[in-house]
Amino acid sequence: MGAQIRFLSIRQTAAASVTVLATQSVIVGVHGFSSHAHRRVAATPYPGFPVGRHALALILGATLLALIPGLWRGTRTAVSLTSIGLVALAALNAGHGHLGEAIVAACLALMLTAGRAAFPLGCSNRPRPAIALAALGAWGLAAGAILSAPDVRHTAGHVLARVLHHPVGHSLTVASGPRPPGEWAALIDVLIAGAAAISVLALRSLVRPATSTNRHLEHEYRAARAIVDAHGTDSLSPFLLRPDKALAFAAGGVLAYRVIGGTAVISADPVAPAGATVEVLSAFQDQARRRGWQIVLWGAAETHLEAYRALGLHAMCVGEEAFVDPRTFTLEGRAVRKLRQSVHRVTRRGWTISAYDGRELDAWLESEIELVAQRWHDDHPHVHGFAMGMGSFTSELRPDDLYVLARSPSGELGGVMRFVTCGDTLSLDTMHRVGETPNGLNEALVARAMAEAGRRGAVEVSLNYAGLAHLIRREPSSNRAARTVTRLAVAPLHRRFQMDRLVRFNEKFSPQWRPRYLVYESRAALPLTIARVLQAEGYLPRREQGALAAAVRDGLPEVLAARMRPPGPIGQAR
Repeated sequence: MGAQIRFLSIRQTAAASVTVLATQSVIVGVHGFSSHAHRRVAATPYPGFPVGRHALALILGATLLALIPGLWRGTRTAVSLTSIGLVALAALNAGHGHLGEAIVAACLALMLTAGRAAFPLGCSNRPRPAIALAALGAWGLAAGAILSAPDVRHTAGHVLARVLHHPVGHSLTVASGPRPPGEWAALIDVLIAGAAAISVLALRSLVRPATSTNRHLEHEYRAARAIVDAHGTDSLSPFLLRPDKALAFAAGGVLAYRVIGGTAVISADPVAPAGATVEVLSAFQDQARRRGWQIVLWGAAETHLEAYRALGLHAMCVGEEAFVDPRTFTLEGRAVRKLRQSVHRVTRRGWTISAYDGRELDAWLESEIELVAQRWHDDHPHVHGFAMGMGSFTSELRPDDLYVLARSPSGELGGVMRFVTCGDTLSLDTMHRVGETPNGLNEALVARAMAEAGRRGAVEVSLNYAGLAHLIRREPSSNRAARTVTRLAVAPLHRRFQMDRLVRFNEKFSPQWRPRYLVYESRAALPLTIARVLQAEGYLPRREQGALAAAVRDGLPEVLAARMRPPGPIGQAR
């Protein structure tokens, strides 16, 4: 832990120092490059070449600024390129008599070289082809403009004449000739600035984290399905198999993740044989470092937190999951009076509730369920969820999954709940209602699911995960100031995420509550980590990788095979 803090301090110090030095170089370059005087006194051995100290300082400063995010993240390639840039900047300053600035740049390069151990992350190590080609083309245009400048043509002609008419061995001197006209100088300046800007983008793409397909293939799915069936004990384990998650295997176990902006958001805890969970995460952590990714576990249970901390990770409680023991659940008693009234109200209005195992669904009933799912998604295009639901994806129809259906008095299917099975637990996945439905229908469906789970002998039914439920349910009561601050902080989130509404629904079933954690690497990067999790959950927009690009890279047959799954109902984030 101490080494991690020390390395983080080195990265932050290096990034801040390079930022100051690069910003100063850019300011000096812009100031001198914008003045007309520097074109007359540019110190360059090539007549007619318009780039002097100020332009080079601007280019080097912009290059170093482009590498700063890589330094902050801890990318090794960014360290190497930054050291080269600092040495070049030191040589440029020393050549023009600015010894103080040269010494600072050189010392900073030495510090980065000596502290390379603090930068463990790899990267993709190749620039995007389009940007690289654009940079080469831009520099080609700039070179063409330079060679076409009047003084370059004049100088080249004199050089050629002297070479052709002077004996070998005689000294050859060429007058530099007049400077290019103002129009040529301005054009060349613009072309060089554009080429430098595109080159900086190419350099930035060179140190970017590796990309991920964020999906898995059919054979990976089957292997992960077998591991979940054999070793899955957590209520979130079945949701590792969503099609929009990549899979990583190690030590006989598996974890699922999605890479967004260089952060690998891991779906809850890995599933593995007893004692191997942390080994699976450690192996993936090494893989993530090689690819330049930060990692974060979203929805982790309390079971392995101490072992995660031994890997240098941090944990914070971000909510609670409601679960009920169906063997003790009852609709009798004053405590569940409102729930009992909701169930009776649905029955009085002529609705019927029935339960089926996955193996009992025939083709006609399955098509009805799919139609309800499609109608629901037409009305709810934005489905949230990542670690705790199948989202808007089809999943394999499993024989032990539980389906609870609600039909109107006319016999039309109006509500569907799906509970996925993992060992002796059931986890709520789908909650779909379409058309005109009575109040309390969801409560009636859950109550029927409890009765069916108890008949099966299940020991737990997981209802919902509620973000920040521990703050909503247990406000600090002893300190009025703390209570006020908590309410002010949580109030905007209530409106955005409807957390209190979810908590109140869960509490109708007198559940037990299990904390869920966010496990992350860097406190300094925590705000960005939270943003990546919200993107994975669908609360913030994210850029998606094109399906065509994935097909070209991985082969169309593989992509199609990854999408071919046995038909099943579309799920909803819980």
